[in-house]
Amino acid sequence: MKGYLSVLIIIMSVAVVSCSKGNNQSQSDPGASPKAGVAKQEKVTPVTAPVDQKKPEYQVIGIRDPFHPFLTSLASDDEAKKGIIDPLQRISLSQVGIVGVILGHEKRALIQESSGMGYIIKEGSLVGENSGIVTGISADGVTIKQHFKDYMGRVNTREIVLSLKKEEGVTGK
Repeated sequence: MKGYLSVLIIIMSVAVVSCSKGNNQSQSDPGASPKAGVAKQEKVTPVTAPVDQKKPEYQVIGIRDPFHPFLTSLASDDEAKKGIIDPLQRISLSQVGIVGVILGHEKRALIQESSGMGYIIKEGSLVGENSGIVTGISADGVTIKQHFKDYMGRVNTREIVLSLKKEEGVTGK
């Protein structure tokens, strides 16, 4: 039994030494041929798709275009035909009252509509439904000239004066 054990130890040590020499030889000699059991690896080149694809065009169908101004999309067709863009042109002069007047290099007036919204106007501003134009601003009020068509189709001109309300207890000149 001792003979078999010693023979087994000798065979194992020879196998270990021969394996370590084979590994060192393949590591030190890079040009050595690979072992017969290992398959040779090939270089693989990736396949690329062509980049010349057209991008889809932006189309607005059934929704509001986010690249157009918001106020023009709110205006009705009648207002668009007349060219009404300013909110002052949508209100009637009966809904407007004068709050204050500023006299100086450029005369200005502050008007307020019935909902409480205030606007600053100057000479030449468009006010009212019938293409009213501010023609004069004085300490007493604002003069607005309106052009409108009567039932016969004639263009008439009406001049409206919006006067500034005097405070209680203040007497006129």
